[in-house]
This record gives sequence, C-alpha cells and structure tokens, in this order.
Amino acid sequence: MFERPLFQDNILHNLWEFNKTFLTTRDWPLHLGIVLAVLLVVLFLLRKYLRSPSGYQNIFPADNFVFDNNDWRQWLSLLGVIVAIIFSEIYIYMGENSLFENYDLMAINTTRSMRYGLVASFDYIRVIPFASWYLSTLYAITQNILLIKSFVLLQTILAAWAMYAFFSYIPVARRLLMIALLIVAPTYLQSANIIFPERDMIIVLMLGLICARRYFTTHLLRWAFAFIFFMNVAMYTKETCITFYFGILLTSILYNVGKSVINFSTLIRPWQIIKQMPLETLIGLSLVGYTVIYIKMQEGDNFYLSANKADILSQLNTYRFELSLLAIAVIMAVRRVVLQPLFKDNPFFREGLLLGAICSALMVVAIFKLAPTTPHLAGKSYYLLVSTIFAAAYIFEHLRTKTLMALLAVYMLAYSLVMNIRYKQNENGGYYREIAEFMAEHTSTVRPNTLFVMEKNYGTKVLNQWIVETIDTAFRYYFDDRLMIFKSDAHHLDRSIVGKLNLYGRIPLIYFPIIPQALPQAGEWLIIHKQNTTTKANNLRQQYRANKVFENRLFEVYAPL
Repeated sequence: MFERPLFQDNILHNLWEFNKTFLTTRDWPLHLGIVLAVLLVVLFLLRKYLRSPSGYQNIFPADNFVFDNNDWRQWLSLLGVIVAIIFSEIYIYMGENSLFENYDLMAINTTRSMRYGLVASFDYIRVIPFASWYLSTLYAITQNILLIKSFVLLQTILAAWAMYAFFSYIPVARRLLMIALLIVAPTYLQSANIIFPERDMIIVLMLGLICARRYFTTHLLRWAFAFIFFMNVAMYTKETCITFYFGILLTSILYNVGKSVINFSTLIRPWQIIKQMPLETLIGLSLVGYTVIYIKMQEGDNFYLSANKADILSQLNTYRFELSLLAIAVIMAVRRVVLQPLFKDNPFFREGLLLGAICSALMVVAIFKLAPTTPHLAGKSYYLLVSTIFAAAYIFEHLRTKTLMALLAVYMLAYSLVMNIRYKQNENGGYYREIAEFMAEHTSTVRPNTLFVMEKNYGTKVLNQWIVETIDTAFRYYFDDRLMIFKSDAHHLDRSIVGKLNLYGRIPLIYFPIIPQALPQAGEWLIIHKQNTTTKANNLRQQYRANKVFENRLFEVYAPL
C-alpha cells in the first residue's frame, strides 16, 4: 500500500514536465537572471583588478594538511566519520518511511510536487527558489521513500567531503573528528528530512569557499566567478546565508579601514575602494540584489516568521548547544586578538568566517527571533547550522590542548546522542500511518465516506487548517481509489490561501474535499487526537464511547453512529 516502485513510469516525460513546473511557475529565473547579468558585467569591468589584486595577500592560512597513511590517529578519525555517516543513515531509515513520517512530508507542497513537480519558493513568504532544488528531478525519477532517503546519504557524503576539502588548514585528525561530530550533531542530523534545504546549502556554500581559495591562490577570473555563482546559489537556498556573507564582507571592510585603504579621501572617490576590493564589490552587489528582490516581494505579514517567533528563553533552550559552541569560539577569537595583532594578515577568511557565523546567529536569534515551534519543527535547531559549522571549525583550528579537545568532543557527542534519542522518541509518524491503514480498510471505493477529524489544537487558525490539509493530502496520495470527505471543526478554509496553492486549477486533485463543520453528523467516522482535551472532544468521547473501534498512542477512532 505504502511501498512505491523504485522508479516512476515515463521518467523522461516526468523530467520535462516537473522541471518545466519548477522553472516556469513563478518568475524567479527572470529576477535571478538580472542579478547574475549585472554581476557578470561588473566582473568584466573589474577583470583587471581581479587578475592582479593588491590587497589579497595571506587570505588563507598557509598550512595545508594532507592525509598521512602512516598516522593511526588519522585513520581512527576517518573511521569515526564513516561510523557517523552509517549512524545517521540508520537513524534516518528508522523513521516511518512513508509520507506519514511527519507533517512536512504529508503537506500539500510535497504531494503536489510529487504529482506535478516542485514550485520554487519565491514570494512574500520565502525567497529561496533553490531550496530543495533537486526534488523536481528526484520525484520525476522515484517516489520511493527509501530510495529518496538514500539520496540523503549521498548529500551527507558530499557535505563531509566538501568540509574536509575546504578546512584543509586544520590538521587532518582533528578535522575528521570535527566532521564526524558535526554529522551526528542534532543541528545537522535533524535536517535529514528530505525536504529541508540545509544540506544542499552546506554543499554549495563549501564549494563556493573552495573556489574562493582557488581564486586567491591563482587570481584566475573563472574561480572568482565560480565563488560568486555558488555564493548566490547558497543565498537563494537558505536565508541564513545572507548574513553569513555579510559578516565576511564586514570583516574585510574593517580590515581595510584599519589599513587605511578605506578613509575619508577614498570615501569621496569610491572607485579607489572598488579597485582595492574588487571581490568584496561583487559580494556586496550580490547582497544588494537579494535584498532588493526580498523587499520587492513583501506584500503583507509573513506568517512563516510569525509562526516560528519565540521568546528569548525558548530560543536559549532550543539553541543551547549551538550558542555554546559559538560562545567558545568568540572567547578564543578575543583571546587571539589580544595576544597577536589581528590585522597582521587579512582576516577575510579567518575571523571573517567566524564573524559570518555570528551574524548568521544574530539574524536568527536577535532580528527575527526564530525558534521552530510549529508541530513539525518544534525543538529543532538547524536554523543555526551555518553558525555551528564555522564556530566548530574555529575551535578545532585554534584549540591546542588535547585534554580540552577531548572534553569538547565528549560534550558534543553526549549532547548529540541524548537529543537525537529524544527526537526519535517524539516522532509520531507511525501512529498516523496506523490510522491511515485502518481507515483504508474501512472506507469504500463505491460511495463516499466522511471522516470528522479533531486534531490537537495548535493555537492558530492557519496552523490548525494546515494540519488538517496535511493529513488529507497524504490520504489522497495513497488512497486515490477511495471516496472520502474530510470534515473538521478546526478547518476554516481560507480561500486566499487556496488561491495561492491552486496552480493550474489542480487543488481538487491534491486533496479530498474538506468541509468545515462544528460537530460530526450521523454516518460519519470520528477521529480524535488524544491530546485534544477540549470540552467538545470529551463530550464526543462520552457520546461515541460504545463505538470505539481502534486506538493507538495518538488517536481514537469511533465508528459512525
């Protein structure tokens, strides 16, 4: 019932149709094309200064550590990375392995993407068209959850390789240890859900930094272009990258102010600054381009931000692990500044990476005040993934005491194991699947059956509506042959939202009919979430108690009266 074939029929046709949906449904290619064209023109105009930069000496640490086959510590650390990858994949496969695994997979966006291809996120809510960019192609080829999760394994391997390649200035053994710990950290592991773009973001971000290093050592224009290209892909994959690159740019500006490259006389002759800082000019233009597009898209309250806004205590509780690593890195950076001149070498990709990590964290915690609180994200900390990786990299680069290194590794590993076990225990996908299996056995393919669903009350109209639509769409995806009607007291259909989702008039094919209704009527199945303890739910339990036909840890199902 829930097992999809390994590969789809008509793969070539699907590839064409799905990618056409991704590329043409919204006008994001036009906006990004304009930004890229401007960057190419500026790069061409600055080619002379990019080929012979005068202010880019000693950008990266001179050390470049390579794997030594005779060093047992390096082999042991490599084994740790392999074990971490295997553990993460087992952890992922231990899930429900169907769309009922979590709310995001059940949601309209996923089931619609599996039917017609991915629609890029490019509107007043999110400006991240490359988020989950691979899904249109992947869903066109396969919709088997186990096979898709194998692709997540490939993402992890690519991310580990990219981090290993970029952080080559960190000794090999400690670099591999760091990567192993990051792979199992909840910040990274909890982004394993197949629709989260964080893993793509890390891969392209690291590829961009690798190209930047190539540029700084060769001064070839193609590497400068590659860095700017991957930078923009990363930004339009996840918003937290914006402030990360801003932190790098700010570091370079402060360095050049300290070196008097930027002073009052050059401020009134900005061309002099551009000649000295050509790559920073391209970074700045990229940031400006994204900001202009983002502002242009805003047309009302952003319910994504408002739904995940939290107070400071909730944020500290959610991000305690990530913020603790960032605090350690900041303390080490302050000590480093005190003990040796910061501006001896250009800190563009030294302290610049750490300042980028700090800015990224400030954007999440201080500006947008985000801590995931919605049911499918509650308690997850992957918003600070960029900050965590570069804070850890700074610590592992500069921490010299083996005892402190061991204590840090034990802390990271112990915290990760505890939190990952806790997350796994809180997953409820299996209980949704059990309800789906039961209802599939008791609903007809000849006449409509009505299901009155009383989910747990999540506090807001939009969120309660989304939960009902989510359950409905998963049922529709797996049980197209059944005739069902969903009713709910929590569902107040917002026509404006349906209008935004009703691409090509396909909404009726995405979920079963959903009807708002105060109470179940005669002849309707009743499904009550056990955490719904409202007076209405308790009264219905008493009224229907003789008709209870199924229950699990999460739900009670009552046959029609």
